[in-house]
Amino acid sequence: YTTETTKILDVGCGSGILGMLALKFGAEYSVGTDLDPCAIDATYENMENNGISRDKYEVMIGNIIDDKEVQDKVGYEKYDIVTANILADVLVPLTPVIVHQMKPGAVYITSGILDVKEEVVKEAVVAAGLEVVEVTHQGEWVSVTARKPM
Repeated sequence: YTTETTKILDVGCGSGILGMLALKFGAEYSVGTDLDPCAIDATYENMENNGISRDKYEVMIGNIIDDKEVQDKVGYEKYDIVTANILADVLVPLTPVIVHQMKPGAVYITSGILDVKEEVVKEAVVAAGLEVVEVTHQGEWVSVTARKPM
C-alpha cells in the first residue's frame, strides 16, 4: 500500500518499528509520537542502526490526544496511514482526535486491543466518522482497520 508519496503517522511509536518498516517498504515519510522519553531514545537508536535519516522519520514526545501543540506539529489531513498499537482505553479518546490528521481516504490501523474491548473500539471508530473495513483476531488480541471517507 505504501508508495513514494505515502506519509505515515505512528501514535505511541514505542521503538519506532512501524514507521521504519513503512519507510523500508517505500513510504516517503514517517512521524512517530510517544509519551515516554525512553521510546523516543529507542526510536533514534533503531533509526541509526537501520540507516534511517531524521529527514525521513520525525519523532516527537507528547500526548496527541489533548496537547494542541503536538497536534499542530504533527499536522492536519496529512497522513495516508495512521497506526496505533495501543490499548483500547487510549484508542477510544485518540480516535476522534486523530481523524483530523488523516487525509480523506486514509487508513487507520489499530492493534493491541484485547478481544473484550473490540466493540468499544469499533464504536469509537464509527463515532469518529470512519468506516470499519477489517477486524483481525489473533488469540485474545484484535486489530481494527478503518478508512476515512473521501
